[in-house]
Amino acid sequence: MGLLAMTRTALFLLLSFHALADEPELWLVELEHNDGLRLQFQGAELELGTADLRGVDQFDELRPGMHLAIQSRYGVAEQIRVLATGPDPAQSSQWLRADDRLVATAGESLLMQQLGGLVFDADTRWVNGSPADLQPGRRLVLSRDDEGRLTEILIPNPEDTLDSDE
Repeated sequence: MGLLAMTRTALFLLLSFHALADEPELWLVELEHNDGLRLQFQGAELELGTADLRGVDQFDELRPGMHLAIQSRYGVAEQIRVLATGPDPAQSSQWLRADDRLVATAGESLLMQQLGGLVFDADTRWVNGSPADLQPGRRLVLSRDDEGRLTEILIPNPEDTLDSDE
């Protein structure tokens, strides 16, 4: 009976994990390249698939520099919405990957232009830089887990110097 109970528990946990993995991910990103098959961003890409479009009529209207809210699953975009300004407040708490400009930093706290305040910790992975590279105006690509914990900070082009007008 003990083995059967453990097997049921393991099966339940496995199915629960699988159900969570099937949930779509929300990305709030700036488009860098659209080749008609894939959308590319700093450090990542998604396949276009047959995504539902909001804010444009055709895939070829998606241009570099556009800010997008993308629902994706298994690396394929399911819905793409062009953001006129920044993410709406309801989406600001749901994203798993986003890019934004740093306004200020204090200790392990970041104040981002569109996303607001975020906190990183010793477990946050740094790509192309470290906390020493955090400068106001610097663009950051951020990844979070399902609980909202910042898991990765990518600093695109850390060697670029920032002008005072950025």
